[in-house]
Amino acid sequence: MSVEAKLADLVGKDLSGFKIVEMTEVYNSNEDGRRTSSVGFFKDSDIAKAFAGSQTDSFFFKTQTKLVLTDGKVGYVIDKVDSVTLFDDEKVVLTIKENALKKLTPAERKIFSM
Repeated sequence: MSVEAKLADLVGKDLSGFKIVEMTEVYNSNEDGRRTSSVGFFKDSDIAKAFAGSQTDSFFFKTQTKLVLTDGKVGYVIDKVDSVTLFDDEKVVLTIKENALKKLTPAERKIFSM
């Protein structure tokens, strides 16, 4: 099951068992040092670094800190830490309606019984 499908399963569900924690990811890199794939996440950064350093091709294993939404069994990486602007849908709908009504001619308003 894809990550998107797993996340979709969480939509609307109680997430009281989940929390955001900082974890250390161990990942593979190519010859240029670019990330190629994730190996896994560790709670303790020292253990993550020791694990990466003990691999046969340790030069290709790197670590980085990430924020993870987890319940201790499954985790989801939070890639962007930017805050978002949340709109009040009802207020926006009223504004859209008002703007649309302003565009009506007097004759059109009469047709719509306004």
